[in-house]
Amino acid sequence: MVVFSGEHDLATKREVSELLDSLVRWDTLIVADFSSAVFVDTSILRVLLDTSKQARELGKVLRLQLGTAAIVRRAFEIVGVFEVIEHVATREEALVRGGQ
Repeated sequence: MVVFSGEHDLATKREVSELLDSLVRWDTLIVADFSSAVFVDTSILRVLLDTSKQARELGKVLRLQLGTAAIVRRAFEIVGVFEVIEHVATREEALVRGGQ
């Protein structure tokens, strides 16, 4: 599980990409918690979509945890991230459903 807080955009894209890439290589379930994020841009959303594709190809799961600022949720909705990546509201739900 990785927790994202504050703002994530082109300035943090490389760091986010490298972190998620590392997690996909080592874990079968990757939970990206955006509950504390206040802003994300399309570069981060693209990283998440790419990571989700990579995870699926390896038989792994990337799951989003959102209980966050409306602007962050709206960005995910507009880009269509929820159509591709499963999302849940709580950490407990993200982890309990890990075997599904």
